[in-house]
Amino acid sequence: MSDLQFGLLMLGVLVVGGVLAFNWYQERQFRRRAEQTFGGKHEDILLDRQATGSAAEGSPRESFEDVRIEPRISTQVETPGENGSAEELPLQTSLPQTEIDYIAELRAGEVIPAEKLAKLRRTLATLGRIINFSGFDFRSQSWQPLSLDGARYTSVRTALQLVDRSGPVTGEHMRRFGDAVRSAAHELAAVTELPEFPPALERAADLDRFCAEVDVVVGINVVARTGQVFHGTKIRALAEAAGLNLQPRGVYHCVDNQGGVLFSLENQESEPFLADKIRSLTTPGVTFLLDVPRVSDGLRVFDRMLSMSRSFAESVDGMLADDNRVPLDDAGLDKIRAQLRAIYGAMEQRGIHAGGPLALRLFS
Repeated sequence: MSDLQFGLLMLGVLVVGGVLAFNWYQERQFRRRAEQTFGGKHEDILLDRQATGSAAEGSPRESFEDVRIEPRISTQVETPGENGSAEELPLQTSLPQTEIDYIAELRAGEVIPAEKLAKLRRTLATLGRIINFSGFDFRSQSWQPLSLDGARYTSVRTALQLVDRSGPVTGEHMRRFGDAVRSAAHELAAVTELPEFPPALERAADLDRFCAEVDVVVGINVVARTGQVFHGTKIRALAEAAGLNLQPRGVYHCVDNQGGVLFSLENQESEPFLADKIRSLTTPGVTFLLDVPRVSDGLRVFDRMLSMSRSFAESVDGMLADDNRVPLDDAGLDKIRAQLRAIYGAMEQRGIHAGGPLALRLFS
């Protein structure tokens, strides 16, 4: 091999390496932005499968990720872990649901003292998992969300949610949950009903696999043209004109009539849109993000987000692009819509409606 050939070979290696490094950096940037917006770690599920191989043939996940589509769709994980506290994972007030909860029941011969229920709640909060309570109201003869303010219960159900964005419950979670319930039953001289653990753990694993397949976020980037930047004052004016609300942590939210988040707008750079600093801020781009399973009528919301993204791009002389600054086209956006239809269809078939009570609990 001549010196010229060797030099050309080395130059080619450097160019390829540079491209791979840039793509890796862009991917990390997107994951960081998604983590900041939705409080979880996000793993890309639409990477080119040529290098890593496609998903198992016939699996539900394959239909969602068989091609690379921009804007990027990424998976979500992680919430407070084993050492979570009551402040990190507040005890829920919704009724336990057999579809997603492991439910234990305490039946006492007399009214259960509120302080005993409060003690059980504090103990279960140390699990770092989502816990739900309900009490049987003998006046209405129905189960109601637990209230410790003057309510009188002789029967109480406590439920350990099987899955959240940190993953499924483990055998250790189940053991500690069971020990806490048995201890409370002993103090109350109450009868306790604890279903067997293994079937619940199997349900948790199956539900977690399903959630991993549909737990995605769609991002649309509006980027400045080469050599240009967007100014914070312009972004603020456009966001406010579009009815977006600035949150304390520096992310804009588009909300529905009930205050639920439809999608978010954030800075591509690490600096958030803080009210006292946005006037002096400049950035090469912004990102709109849609948390897919938490939003009902997601296709309509996606189109609304896309329309707002295009309006932003026109106003700031920017362009819609993927994370490699490649302009988005209608064909790519149509593929995203097709994947969203598949995801929402899978959720409906499972009986977990996007944006509904079960979805909001599972993807919290």
